Amino acid sequence: MTRLIDRRRRLVFEAPLFIGKRPLIVAVEAWGLRLREKGRSQHLAITWAQIWNRTAVIAADQKRAERLSSAKKSMLAKGERK
Repeated sequence: MTRLIDRRRRLVFEAPLFIGKRPLIVAVEAWGLRLREKGRSQHLAITWAQIWNRTAVIAADQKRAERLSSAKKSMLAKGERK
């Protein structure tokens, strides 16, 4: 479960995702997200545009897979009729 760590000046969450043996800390900023391992100072910054683009790619892949599976089902149904 996600745990809220700090909310005075900014939102900081401890995510239930582990990198090695350390939990992931997510700081929400106006420009995007700052990710780091708990107990480490190195961080990875991700902008909201990068998140938006990645979700668009994932949605397109899911739609393509759904379309292909429905096409296979219809081809199998046509093959059974003949």
